[in-house]
Amino acid sequence: MSKQYIDESKLVALKQPAALATELEALGKGPIEERVERLRKKVVADLVFVKGGTFMMGDFGPLWSPEKLPYSVDPTSKPVHEVKLSSFSIAKYKTTYAEFDVYTDATGTERAATDPYGMEQRYPAAPAGVQWQRAKDYCQWLEKITKLPFDLPTEAQWEYAARSRGKFFVWATDNGNIDYGRNVPAAGHISFLTPFTGLRHYPVGLFPPNPLGLHDMAHDGEEWVNDWFDKDYYTYSPKIDPKGPVEGVRKVARGWPVGDSILPNTMYRRSRPLVALPEEMKDFGTAPPNYQSQGLRCTVQQSTPAR
Repeated sequence: MSKQYIDESKLVALKQPAALATELEALGKGPIEERVERLRKKVVADLVFVKGGTFMMGDFGPLWSPEKLPYSVDPTSKPVHEVKLSSFSIAKYKTTYAEFDVYTDATGTERAATDPYGMEQRYPAAPAGVQWQRAKDYCQWLEKITKLPFDLPTEAQWEYAARSRGKFFVWATDNGNIDYGRNVPAAGHISFLTPFTGLRHYPVGLFPPNPLGLHDMAHDGEEWVNDWFDKDYYTYSPKIDPKGPVEGVRKVARGWPVGDSILPNTMYRRSRPLVALPEEMKDFGTAPPNYQSQGLRCTVQQSTPAR
């Protein structure tokens, strides 16, 4: 990890690739039928095929670190265990508000982040923040418009993809390391990247992807996965294509929210409620219950490349 704080005078504003920015802008224009068709083409074109294989899932520090010690203080990321996955495809970007708005407008459901707090942060190019069920519903709706088996990724699929098919990457960056200002934002960088001040989500696709071609898995918001959360799951997880516990009360989110401090995020697990309650937001001052930090990227659950 490079130094966390660097000279802000050396930071520069970054822009989305022009083609991506144009695609996202177009999703908000025209009749809903045209917008749905643009989204259908985009989500299929954005899929990255991930060839299946075997990897060591969880905190691999005892296997890989020079000290043979864990990388993470998270007890639920242990023990490291062998997992074998079938091939699948996954979106190269987090789902943006531009994309999620097409879904809500087409289905006549409420747009995400319409409360006053959410409206302060939402803009088309930013990752959409939603409850788990809405993330699930969006991916399954993509199945309807594409005729492909879209769904949320399993936790094992997310980690395997974040680590570029299971490499010993502590962070899901282009090289497995943190280089502030180059492959993740530096302290003070967010003000150069978003229309807002403070800790806000920046547009997708600004920083280099991991070796698989996946952007922003190291930062810019957590991502929902399909699995129920069980702190002891890694002690009994199946070896082949694990899908998480059969039941639970909270879901797993992977990745990292916006902020300067980054733990070893390819292995760090969080349990998140299906519905945020006011008492669970007490540490956030006057902020209402919301899911601004929980986003999504969808997968196609088939072992051949999606077309």
